[in-house]
Amino acid sequence: MVIAKVRSFFTDAPRREAQEVYIALVSQSRKPFFYTDCGVPDSLDGRFEILVLHVFLTLRSLKERGSQKALSRRLLECLFDDMDRSLREMGVGDMGVGKRVKTMSKAAYGRLEAYTAAYNDEAALREALIRNVYRGEAPQEQCVAPLLGYIRQYAAT
Repeated sequence: MVIAKVRSFFTDAPRREAQEVYIALVSQSRKPFFYTDCGVPDSLDGRFEILVLHVFLTLRSLKERGSQKALSRRLLECLFDDMDRSLREMGVGDMGVGKRVKTMSKAAYGRLEAYTAAYNDEAALREALIRNVYRGEAPQEQCVAPLLGYIRQYAAT
């Protein structure tokens, strides 16, 4: 019994670490800065976009540091588990949750790919942000510039 508990503590450690990181990303993505200074719509979609952007930035940082594949995978699991939980809390029935999580997962992976491809090209990154975060509605430059600055600052830390 004790050995099983000790073993589960160590095997669950990466999951706990990923959950802690994910909770911090959720907290960061809810900062008013994104919805006021950056003009991101304060809606379910806008919050999803900023959260996925933070997950991307964290995955990129982990990849640059090398040996964090397990944490990256578990971080994505936390994101998808949270999508499932959130949909259920909003009252989506069991039959519809799987389909919606699949749609949201495809969207998240699409964003991750788009940001990865555009990251080293300021103009391409700006376009990816407009297409995804702002849903193709070109916001005023005073909104996009702070978001781009935030991304570069985040990457530097």
